[in-house]
Amino acid sequence: MSCEFYTNQSVQPLGFQEGGTSGSFVYGDLVKTDSAGQIELGTTGVAIGIARGSYTGTQGTAVQVSLINGIDIYAMPCSTTTAQSMVGTVGAITYTAGAQYITSGSGSEVVIVGLHPADTVGTSGGRLLFRFLMAGMAAR
Repeated sequence: MSCEFYTNQSVQPLGFQEGGTSGSFVYGDLVKTDSAGQIELGTTGVAIGIARGSYTGTQGTAVQVSLINGIDIYAMPCSTTTAQSMVGTVGAITYTAGAQYITSGSGSEVVIVGLHPADTVGTSGGRLLFRFLMAGMAAR
């Protein structure tokens, strides 16, 4: 899974329609809305939530999306080997369908608040705990 809630304090699942282009998202990917308000794969600095279903290729298909927020803590794989020095840095998200990850030390989409306790320090592709910097994110 690309992105998941680590804390579930403010989960708000809503129904959206699948968009006709730029789809190819899978369960757990960050998604955004297109100009018609339909869901498609997120892009740098633009995400509305986490897909709770996968792209079907049929425009208008109902897809559940859990809205993201600046309160909850999320988990996502790291682009490299995890290190304690990543905690407290900002990061950027790479929006590849089914393989989204965070690069520490660049961008302004997230702030890394910890390392996932199930992954030891030095784990290649280990999960980072983070919060979204909502000022750096847009809905579309």
